[in-house]
Amino acid sequence: MKGLLAKKRVLVTGASGFIGTHLIKRLGQENVKVGAVIRSNQSCIKEDNDIEIIQSDLNDFVNLQRQVHCFRPDIVYHLAGVRPQGYNWQAIQEAYEINFLGTMNLFHALDGLKCESVILAGSAAEYGRGPAPYQEHQGLQAVSAYGSAKAAATSLGKLCYEYFKLPVVTLRFTLIYGPGQDESFFISQLIKTLLAGQPFPMTGGEQYRDFIYVSDVVEALWLAANNPRAAGGIFNIGQGFSQPIKDVAILIATMLDCSERLEIGKMTYKKGEQFAYCVDTNLARQVLQWQPKVALMQGLKETIQWFKRSQAGCP
Repeated sequence: MKGLLAKKRVLVTGASGFIGTHLIKRLGQENVKVGAVIRSNQSCIKEDNDIEIIQSDLNDFVNLQRQVHCFRPDIVYHLAGVRPQGYNWQAIQEAYEINFLGTMNLFHALDGLKCESVILAGSAAEYGRGPAPYQEHQGLQAVSAYGSAKAAATSLGKLCYEYFKLPVVTLRFTLIYGPGQDESFFISQLIKTLLAGQPFPMTGGEQYRDFIYVSDVVEALWLAANNPRAAGGIFNIGQGFSQPIKDVAILIATMLDCSERLEIGKMTYKKGEQFAYCVDTNLARQVLQWQPKVALMQGLKETIQWFKRSQAGCP
């Protein structure tokens, strides 16, 4: 794919986040100018000739619009977002303020610019209690504030495409994992805990989950941004099959030679827990010509090695 985005100006929100840092590393292999949108100056991203740091809060529309029009992107990756936990109004407010209103401000800020593509990071959480494997056309039954706000953002993207021909493409990701992810997610939390020599209490692990490695996600982002047929579309991005998280936990613990630290069944399932969770990826395979390349075992090996280096203080 060398040179595919040559001389393009690429705006990335959530640039200092897990997916954002991997995407920017990939963009660094191309002859592009990256506008890395971050909320504060406390970021691991370094400004250079190919990367411009844009400090802006998505909910500060005036500043955001000014910064976006100054940068004038050809391609936009909207990766910024939050995943609040809990079943309360605080979680709902936080999810909608960032994931929906922040998205609306960004789309509004792009008004008057001629973008080639706007890639919106969606989530399989939008499907909620819907029947699996999830398909893009099925009704949404989100059961979390995060999933509900993401579904609203997806709907807004479709509306902006219909009203303004803003070329929004929504990629609904399953559970992403890989090097650099923080420990608020299952795989990274499990690896870090076991490497620290601590026990890992968990549920019975009967929930089925579809895990996708971060490099496969970056590949999907690349392809979606450069395929005119994708404009206005929604695409599931995942392995296309799921397995019980108990099996994944046992595999990781075995790889780390510490199976005795797994405490399976010690925790109760969360309210509204989803047990069936899998996406149909046929549309992404057909339209985007995308398919996952990293098998779970390979992805886990690379992720574990990263955590070991990080624990040892190595880059």
